[in-house]
Amino acid sequence: MHIFLRKVTFEVDGFSEVTEEMRICVAAEACILILNLGYDSYSQLRRVIISKDVLKRDGKEWAGWAGRHEVTMHWDACLDGMYWGSDNHNVILHEFAHVLDQADDAEAQSIPVAVDSIADRRKWKEVIAREYPKIKAAQVYSLVHTIDKYALTSNAEFFSCATESFFERSRELQIQHSEIYELFKDYYGLDPVQWEKAKSRRDSQLTFIKTFGPLTFVALVTGVVFLLGMSGIIPMAGIFCGFVPFAFLILGIVYWYLLGPKGDLR
Repeated sequence: MHIFLRKVTFEVDGFSEVTEEMRICVAAEACILILNLGYDSYSQLRRVIISKDVLKRDGKEWAGWAGRHEVTMHWDACLDGMYWGSDNHNVILHEFAHVLDQADDAEAQSIPVAVDSIADRRKWKEVIAREYPKIKAAQVYSLVHTIDKYALTSNAEFFSCATESFFERSRELQIQHSEIYELFKDYYGLDPVQWEKAKSRRDSQLTFIKTFGPLTFVALVTGVVFLLGMSGIIPMAGIFCGFVPFAFLILGIVYWYLLGPKGDLR
């Protein structure tokens, strides 16, 4: 990421200046794609342009576009893509996937592997040839396909749209289109499904701590008060032994039903 920020020039269109937020956010998202590929995959990239307004070309509106040397993106679209992490749309991942696609041969055709990797290129062509009809059929018959139908607009869009699904709908892609998932896992050297499993375990641990931590505290305080009351150390031991533990338990129940964590902790 430091190399990216040092080598790539950032410019703005419609904003007064490039902010640190823009640089860090774009670099962080873009560098996810090259965690195991290395920065050489972006060696031809020279400039990133952040636009305040929606991009327009040929009478149409665009969230972004990319070539081998330059990426241009609408800033609001970038923010939306980062905020909604599982909606299958992320303009930064999408456009920088185009950069990767063109890195080997300056051609966007959804085959990102090196031109001299004949076996790998054949494998990519075969998978794309099998999957394109499935995406097209899903569009024609109003069926659901993990990869967005925008992948059908040209050969260049399959890799970028599938990259979005690989990172944002990884589990769904693995279950429904395992061949694509394995192909992208091998290419990126990453396994996002494992990230989801790790997050699920972490959320379960947080739920346990947030739920049972306060109740454990209530139980300990109740026990201490009870013992002190029984030993006569606390005045009016009968009241403390009878009322205080009961009050703490009631508070614990109220916390559990009204204030305790519910649902997703994100």
